[in-house]
Amino acid sequence: MGLLPESSVDAISQQSYGGGMHYITDSYLDQGFFFWEDLAIKTYFAPGSRVLVASAGGGRELIALERAGYRADGFECSRAMVEAGRLALARRGLSATLDWSPPSVVLQMAGRFDAAIVGWNGYSYISPRARRIEFLRSLCAQLRPGSTVIVSTAIRTQWARMAVWTPRIANFTRRCTFREPVFEAGDRFEARPKKFFTKRQLEQELIDAGCSVKTFYVWGGYGAVVASVRNADYH
Repeated sequence: MGLLPESSVDAISQQSYGGGMHYITDSYLDQGFFFWEDLAIKTYFAPGSRVLVASAGGGRELIALERAGYRADGFECSRAMVEAGRLALARRGLSATLDWSPPSVVLQMAGRFDAAIVGWNGYSYISPRARRIEFLRSLCAQLRPGSTVIVSTAIRTQWARMAVWTPRIANFTRRCTFREPVFEAGDRFEARPKKFFTKRQLEQELIDAGCSVKTFYVWGGYGAVVASVRNADYH
């Protein structure tokens, strides 16, 4: 992990996304919102609002949003998933759009949105922290002030031993190659980089990106934070 440049990390992640065939099956795409998504959306999204979905995969969130009466547009870095998602939307007669964007890059869309969702666990695969913050800032820049953002991630206990040693070794390697240490507790590399957050880490990244945290959900090894955009301009 410490030896890889960001370009290699992106290539590995993009290739691995393309292997998630489970995420483009009809049974997965038509299951609707996960329980915590349903709760957050009903609580914080205004009916009929326009929603931007980042890391949209094969379009599960887009399909669920359109069926619930929202206007939805999304982007995804796996070309295979974008192709499958567009076909799925067309077959269901839905008007949501799904476009390709490079890994860890927010696609610039037309107009402003009322809310945003970072698709299921997608935020965990952006590395390192500075790139995640920039991703959130770019996403929030397309939202109206006060808009709601929902981000889901892998969650860990604060004292997980591997969560500490893996980034230490990666940072030592970076120092040996005259590069700045960028990894922190929770950064792991299991075929591709993945961040396992504590509640405090995830909330702080949303705050640093210009958001105010509203609520937090935790279940099993996953969690999601609901936040609101404080300002429209981050640059």
